[in-house]
Amino acid sequence: MKRDDQGSEEWDFSASPKHYYVKEKPIYTTQFSDLETMKEKFAKLLLGEDVTGGSKGVSTALALSNAITNLAASVFGELWKLEPLAEDGRMKWKREMEWLLSPTNHMIELVPAKQTGSNGQKLEIMVPKARADIHMNLPALQKLDSMLLEALDSMVNTEFWYTEVGSRAEGRSRSAGESKRWWLPSPQVPIAGLSDPERNKLLNQGKLVNQIYKAAKAINENVLSEMPVPTIIKDALPKSGRTSLGEDLYRILNAESTSMEDMLNFLNVKSEHNALEAVNRLEAAILAWKEKVADHVCGKSPARTSWSFKKDPISELDKIEVLSSRAEALLQQLKNKYPNLPQTFLNVTKIQYGKVKIYVPLATSIRQN
Repeated sequence: MKRDDQGSEEWDFSASPKHYYVKEKPIYTTQFSDLETMKEKFAKLLLGEDVTGGSKGVSTALALSNAITNLAASVFGELWKLEPLAEDGRMKWKREMEWLLSPTNHMIELVPAKQTGSNGQKLEIMVPKARADIHMNLPALQKLDSMLLEALDSMVNTEFWYTEVGSRAEGRSRSAGESKRWWLPSPQVPIAGLSDPERNKLLNQGKLVNQIYKAAKAINENVLSEMPVPTIIKDALPKSGRTSLGEDLYRILNAESTSMEDMLNFLNVKSEHNALEAVNRLEAAILAWKEKVADHVCGKSPARTSWSFKKDPISELDKIEVLSSRAEALLQQLKNKYPNLPQTFLNVTKIQYGKVKIYVPLATSIRQN
């Protein structure tokens, strides 16, 4: 703050440290129709997607997440060819993402900083800074988004092409087992095949998009891990990790000298549905065990007794930590083996009841073709 001659005080942000990330100015021009669309979208967000104004609206964070998901589906949902994104789709994506992410400009925290006043006196003031999770994750997601669009833009003057009418006509004549995806465009290559430079270009682009997908997925998972489990869900879950796991899964975790590969074999997972059920059980058990360890650290657990016939709480906590670490390892193995599993029960409830963090599901709009 600086004080003028009349003794009044005012904020001087001109000399304050710049903590905000720099955003590129949009290259599009705003039309009157765009303003009307923006008003409609923000009105829907403020009402929590309940346009009737009733009490069925969701939180603003969930409304923003849903709006981004719907926008990604409308722009990228029918993108089945390796070719540049249509100009109208590109402009819609950039324009509406700018709208939907504009609330993040006001998600700030105040941090102390030093400033030199007009009289040379050094003062400590509080300056605004982008919230830590937004400051770290949002620029990274925007960079990944631009890299994905650049990968599509590079698909010009290719040696391959697509045929739609032929593939659809063939699909109608084939049996049901051979024509599950007959509606998709069919890629065609020259009789002699692709040249070596074109083949290397496609392989490199495939590796790049795969890395983009992994990075976006890692950011999403990190945001979800930081979001707290809703109290209403935490209270409804079993307080015992063994109860959450079930006897079969608990026996597998409790077996001595068993590798992760053996645990997966003992699980005998036959489908993604079984894998998701096992993941949900493991996450619930890990949560219960972490709560028990936290309660002990905070002193909520019963005090340790010196009677020999009483169960030693220290050894019990050691056993809980071992089981928890093995459960986390098995959980990661299942996720690696089934990378396309839908969101787990805990993650869904975190997103549904979340009121602070915004889950930006950019990974869901990246397809590996």
